[in-house]
Amino acid sequence: MSKSFLRFAPVLISAALIAGCTSAGPQSVLGTGGANQQPAVDAATDAAVVQGACPAVSLREGTAYYTTYSKGGDGDPAKVIHQASISDTTRQCRISGGQMIMTVVVSGRVVGGPQAKTGVVELPLRVAVLDGETVLYSELQKHPISLVEGGPAEQFIYTNATVTFPASASRSAKLYAGFDPGPYNTP
Repeated sequence: MSKSFLRFAPVLISAALIAGCTSAGPQSVLGTGGANQQPAVDAATDAAVVQGACPAVSLREGTAYYTTYSKGGDGDPAKVIHQASISDTTRQCRISGGQMIMTVVVSGRVVGGPQAKTGVVELPLRVAVLDGETVLYSELQKHPISLVEGGPAEQFIYTNATVTFPASASRSAKLYAGFDPGPYNTP
């Protein structure tokens, strides 16, 4: 054996022993509740947080952007009142009885266009859960944002903490969030 290998052998053996002692066992990786395993708990509700079966948030084609125009100006850049865009989404799930209860968060920004005036802009945001073609949940809400004429873009954070559907559908359900100009009722 070479002298350089013999010099590093104790370090390699020590690293292997430390790694073997601190590695996670299969119970903690799978979350099966081993002796030292505790499930994550939502502090506000004292309920177990379930991420493994928590559907990811998706944006459908055309729902990440929303532009409003002054009357008769659809498609004319000079007639834009404001433009909004979604930059990020997230979610958290918990199970209560046989129901999956989700909190969905959407963030983005709104910028005034050439026709913008100081005031409140209402962004139409929909959250929907589908299992195939079946709508399990759908809600469209107006989210108010204050804009200042000639001001910078405004950030927004929209939260819907009441997304509820049968927990049995959580692995096959698809969760969508995005802008939807109407109508304001659930299908």
